[in-house]
Amino acid sequence: MANNLGKNEFQRRRVSSSKTVYSLLKDDMRRGCVIPPLVLALTEAGQGVTGLDDIELEALIINNASRLVILDGLQRTHTIIDLLQEVARVPDNGGEFPEEDTPVRVEIYLGLNRLGILYRMLTLNTGQTPMSLRQQIEMLYLDYQDLDPGIQLVKEADNRMATKLHEYNFKDVVEGFNAYLNRDELPIDRAGLLENIRSLEKLSKENQDSDIFRKYVTTLDRFTSHAVSLAGEAQLSPEQLEDVSPFGRNTAQIFKKPQAMSGLGSALGKLIDRGVLESLDHATRVIPKIHLDDGEDFLLEINRSLTWLKNNTSKIGNAQRTFFTYYFREILNQDTDSYLDMRAAAESALRKYQDQNV
Repeated sequence: MANNLGKNEFQRRRVSSSKTVYSLLKDDMRRGCVIPPLVLALTEAGQGVTGLDDIELEALIINNASRLVILDGLQRTHTIIDLLQEVARVPDNGGEFPEEDTPVRVEIYLGLNRLGILYRMLTLNTGQTPMSLRQQIEMLYLDYQDLDPGIQLVKEADNRMATKLHEYNFKDVVEGFNAYLNRDELPIDRAGLLENIRSLEKLSKENQDSDIFRKYVTTLDRFTSHAVSLAGEAQLSPEQLEDVSPFGRNTAQIFKKPQAMSGLGSALGKLIDRGVLESLDHATRVIPKIHLDDGEDFLLEINRSLTWLKNNTSKIGNAQRTFFTYYFREILNQDTDSYLDMRAAAESALRKYQDQNV
């Protein structure tokens, strides 16, 4: 099992902060106590297992042992390995650890797909050392970093910012995709974790045969690229900056921030739920029809709206996310007066926010 510790890319790494807790578990094991079960998965051997008897199932697991992944019990596995190594260093341990007589309960899932692994890891991970919220969310799309040609997600480990047109900060796209899954533009907190788990089921029901994350990123990139193309080289001048507190000096800066990505995700989800849009593919077909007459006028209008939010709301980041949700609902909904109009949507989104929140 030691060679399987790194098989599951979704698993957190060894937790050093729990040294005291797991030293107690080690003491229990020395006394022969039964520890909670380890939960494993064999993802590629699920076909045709229904008719196998116990001996055949055991042989299947043994023959594929190198591909077992740990769903729950990584820290316990590290503790077991540590204890075995300690015992091995002392040839005669005086019977303090009856390793040959100590049973370990193991549960093994056969043939789980990716969604099944994620769901079970989230529901099983309720122990003494929970994953961080960010890691639990990132699990949704950790293996989707290779997107359509030309689109790149920049991770924090890359130690640089996403400055080019088709580059996006990985952590910002996290927020946007989560907003799409939950139909909620506000950042997830620990109280909302259960809803995030439920979103996995929503994801699987929406379209089991398509890659929803890739489609979201493609929609985001399609809109951002089109908006930047429409605005051209427009940028706020130093004189214009005296009248506003700029959220973004150019169009790329406006729409490549996490508030805008979350607003887009939430708006897309809500428009799909209400039947305004059929799917993310439908949204990508609508986006090229969006128009803009004056890029500089647009930048002034949307920065004025965001400046008003900054001066009149207490939770500015949440207010900005809600504003962008209204913005994208206005520009992508054919029943609004601002349909496909970049500038008009900025003005009407602020009015909608004021009507609903002031």
